[in-house]
Amino acid sequence: MGNKFHNCEVSINNADIERLEAQVAYKFPDSFVNHYLKYNGGVPEKSWWDSEDEFEPIEIAAFKAIKTAASDGKDASSTINGCYNLMISRQVIPNSLIPFGNDWGGNFFCINKNDDSVVFYAVDAFDDELSLEDNHNNLQRKLAPTFEEFITSLRSENELE
Repeated sequence: MGNKFHNCEVSINNADIERLEAQVAYKFPDSFVNHYLKYNGGVPEKSWWDSEDEFEPIEIAAFKAIKTAASDGKDASSTINGCYNLMISRQVIPNSLIPFGNDWGGNFFCINKNDDSVVFYAVDAFDDELSLEDNHNNLQRKLAPTFEEFITSLRSENELE
């Protein structure tokens, strides 16, 4: 995965990942684990995902950390577990999605616990006329079948057509 990241948090180890896996009841794919052992959160140099269809490209503003130097993993806005717990408790996202990043509008890039795919979840498009379950389903857009494919598909702004 040849995308470099900057502004990463403190280095983590396998014990930190295992702790997160226990907290979210999910075993992360090896590509996710290896990525986070190298880059704990941060901003990718190649930050744009483009489906090359009628949808506009999406920029990932930042990846959430597994733990931070300041909070040791307790800051809800910057850590995966903190964000996951907060969004689940507020019923913003379904239990099956683990947010690992966000765009500039606060929408989430998530790992889907059901099939390991990467999903974009638009929190800003909630429809009061629909049920919670229908909203949870309608607000998701599958971006890649795996985390590794998602990372390798990211492009720089000049690579967009």
